[in-house]
Amino acid sequence: MVNFLFDVVSNLALLAAALLVCGLYNRLTSGPAVNGARVFAALVCAALALDAALTFLVFADSQNRYGQFSAPAAFYQRAGAYVLSIVVAFAWQFLARRKRATRMRADKALVIRTSRYSESHLRM
Repeated sequence: MVNFLFDVVSNLALLAAALLVCGLYNRLTSGPAVNGARVFAALVCAALALDAALTFLVFADSQNRYGQFSAPAAFYQRAGAYVLSIVVAFAWQFLARRKRATRMRADKALVIRTSRYSESHLRM
């Protein structure tokens, strides 16, 4: 259980770092925005694939030396921590987007009708 909690905490620290780096990148550059949660999910999926390769291919050959790391139960704990951190990342993104949309609606905005089907909302 201690290893699982350590894995979750370390993954959440990596999530915070990824969100911070992507947020800074989005503020400092023009162009399309980089989604921090998706970048983090891609990194975690790559880490999960490498972890599976290490667990079942590399560590499995030397059971006596790496016995605690090569057990399938240890891999499933680490995989659960990876999945939990991905769920937290997308939940955080959903809540932040919802809060931002609520704040935008609460502010007074100038509405300019740009075509029959769309409007531009400019905050005052």
